[in-house]
Formats: sequence, structure tokens, C-alpha cells
Amino acid sequence: MRSIWLALLLAVPALAYVSWLPPYARMVQAYPMNATCFDAYVNNSVVYIEQVGVSFNGSSAEAQAILQYLYSQCKYVAVDVQNATQTANGGLWLADVYCSSDGSIWLSLRWLPLRFAAYIGNVEFVNASNATAETPVGTFTGYIPAGWYLDPATKAVFQVPGANLTLLAYVDRLSADLKALEAELENSRANASQAASLIARLETQTASLDAQRRALEEALRQRESELAALQANLRAVQAENGQLKAQLAQLSAENQALKAKLASMNETLARLNDTYASQISALRAQLAAQQTGNQIGLEIGSTPLMYILPAALAGVAAVLVIYMKRRAEE
Repeated sequence: MRSIWLALLLAVPALAYVSWLPPYARMVQAYPMNATCFDAYVNNSVVYIEQVGVSFNGSSAEAQAILQYLYSQCKYVAVDVQNATQTANGGLWLADVYCSSDGSIWLSLRWLPLRFAAYIGNVEFVNASNATAETPVGTFTGYIPAGWYLDPATKAVFQVPGANLTLLAYVDRLSADLKALEAELENSRANASQAASLIARLETQTASLDAQRRALEEALRQRESELAALQANLRAVQAENGQLKAQLAQLSAENQALKAKLASMNETLARLNDTYASQISALRAQLAAQQTGNQIGLEIGSTPLMYILPAALAGVAAVLVIYMKRRAEE
């Protein structure tokens, strides 16, 4: 913080003055007549204004060049009248004349000998350490011509000699300090504004993140509920699967028992078939042998063999039917 303050302080030039006009000087609309005299129209009469303390001792060519210079410098004219008289040709003012080309800096005509050697006049200089004066006739540092000046930092108008330059220097330093503090204050305000903006953005982000957190928590609760339901369904399916496996094992065992019983019954049937087939074959053989030889016995009342065979076959068939019914019932 102090380094910023020092940088701002060093950035302000110390005791930088510009040449000015007295606060009580009178603005007039005047025009250069020659190297030292102006004419003006004041209160419906012509007034001649002559710069006191300066005389011209040059050639006509120099006078012409100086006159062009005064035309360029004296767009605005102010006078500090020292003596005024009335003549047959109009009024005559002996005065200190101040000229400016744009109103931002003023030229005291007492300083013309500093620019043109053709002028004769005494210009007083004042020792002003650490001071710089900018004038239309040059820039002076540490040793400045006597006259009126403006301090741009404080907007104070003062006369040298006469002004306390030490006090002015102190005022300049205070003004520089004030500007540095104002810059620091503005910087602090900018930082505070940035901090407030950052806090607002962080609060917005915090609210958004909190909403996202709540949404995620709700989604997590829903997911846990769905997971619990799925786990319950899984356990139910697993229990049902266990029951089905037990039933399957039981059915498999019953199936094996039925297969064994069926195999046993098939064996029994096969044996019966073999037995009945053997008996039928024997009966058929007996029948064939007795068809011709037993006609007499048949006629005298004995039981015919042809009637016994069908009865035997009917008995075999009945046994097979009963066996098949039992098998179907099983």
C-alpha cells in the first residue's frame, strides 16, 4: 500500500508553475500598434496602452517581426494600469500588459527582453529551488523571472517575489499527498466493489451448489429406495428359485422312481407276453393236432378244444387290459 502511495507521489511534478496574469487585471480588446504600444476602444473612445518599463531599440525589420509575434501571442489582452491620462487624440494608459494566445498561459510584456535583444528593460529573477516555471519566453527551473504565476495543482495565483515559495512548496506537497490518498481511496473503493461483486457471485454459486446438493440427495434417496426394492425382489426370486429347485429335485426323484417302476412293469409285461405267447403256441399246436383225431370225442359230448382256446385268449387279453389301466393310473 505504501509503495503505491509513493509511486503516485513521485508521479506528481513538484512546484510546476505557469505564467499568469494578476487577479485584478482588466481584460480589454486591444491590438498591437508597434513593439510597445496597443490601441483599444473603451467606453466609446480610443485608448492607447503602453507597456511600462520596456523600450524598443531595434530596426524596422525587427519591429515587423516582433509585431507579428505580438499578433500571435495577444489573442487575449489584460492590463494592469499604472497611470492614465487624457490627450487630444484619446486616453493614454501606462500599464503592465499581459497577453495569451489561448488563455492557458500568459505572457508579461516585461519579459520581452528575454526573447528579443532589441528590447531594453530590467527583468528581475528570483531564486526558487525545486521550482519550474513555464512561460511563453521559455521554461525556467530553480531561477525564475519575477511575475505572476498559477499553481495548476491548487489553482492558486501568486506573485514572485512576494509569495512564500516555501509555503507554496508545502501546499504542493500536501496537494500531491491528497491526490495520492484520493487515488488510494479510489483504488480501495474499486477493490471493495470487486470484493462485493465477488461475494455476490460466490453467494449465487453457493445457492446453486446447495440446490444441486439437495437434488443429488433426493436422487440418492430414490436410488436407495429402488435398490432396496430390487434387493427384496431378488430375495423373493431367490427363495422361489430355491423352492422350484426343491420341487425339481422331488420331481426328478419321482421321475426316476417312475422310470424304474416302468422298467419293472415292462419286464413283467415282457415275461407275461412270453408266457402267454408260449401258452398260445402250445394251445394252437394242440388244436392243430386234435382237429382231425378228436372228432369222435367231440361228438360224444366232450368239450371241444376250439372253444377252450378263445377262452384262454380272452383271459390273456383281460389281464393285459387290467395291466394297462394300472399303468395309466400310475
